[in-house]
Amino acid sequence: MFRFFLYATDCGYFPPLKVLTYNQITVANAVGVKRTMRFKSFNGYLKAKERNVRAAEEDEVIDILQSCTNVRDQLLLLLLAETGFRIGELLGVDYTRDINYQNHTIGVYFREDNENEARAKNAEYRHAKISDDTFDFLLHYMSEYRHLLQHQTMLFINIAGDTAGKPLREESVRDMFKRMEKKTGVKLTPHMLRRYFAVVRRKNGWKLELISQFIFILPSV
Repeated sequence: MFRFFLYATDCGYFPPLKVLTYNQITVANAVGVKRTMRFKSFNGYLKAKERNVRAAEEDEVIDILQSCTNVRDQLLLLLLAETGFRIGELLGVDYTRDINYQNHTIGVYFREDNENEARAKNAEYRHAKISDDTFDFLLHYMSEYRHLLQHQTMLFINIAGDTAGKPLREESVRDMFKRMEKKTGVKLTPHMLRRYFAVVRRKNGWKLELISQFIFILPSV
């Protein structure tokens, strides 16, 4: 429907939509060449349909963590639960640029040239701080798979088979969740972990606006 109104406006059938705004972002490709992209966004009053997804329970998260057969999947689950990031955002993390190893933060940056096609949604940029224990586990993971990680820059990679060392894709993560469900009887999804993140922060007294934004204003590395 949105594209139809854009087409109709361009053809002169309707006056320009007042709910359209113009935004631009500058992105760099793999060799550092920057280019600016200008795009239209819709700021109307149509409310997005809510996804009827419950939050994961703590014991469910623990059950899945204990059933994982490798540290990569455990780290992925921990970071999804601790940061509230979307799965595509987390798979787009570049361990050479997006992790502040001194402050224990992970950044989400919009890029369109990731090999696994993972990227931040709506060109968002933000940082999330992780616990010391999870950060130590992150370092353990990087040490465990350093022989594969050193050949590329994505944090999450395939660790076996013909694609070992290649950036992990979203469909592979969803397949992993399905395997865990068959193994444990616990149904868990990345979005349920995002809800878990929000519920835990709310119980700990975080303000709602902080939960929705979860932006740490920290210097980039």
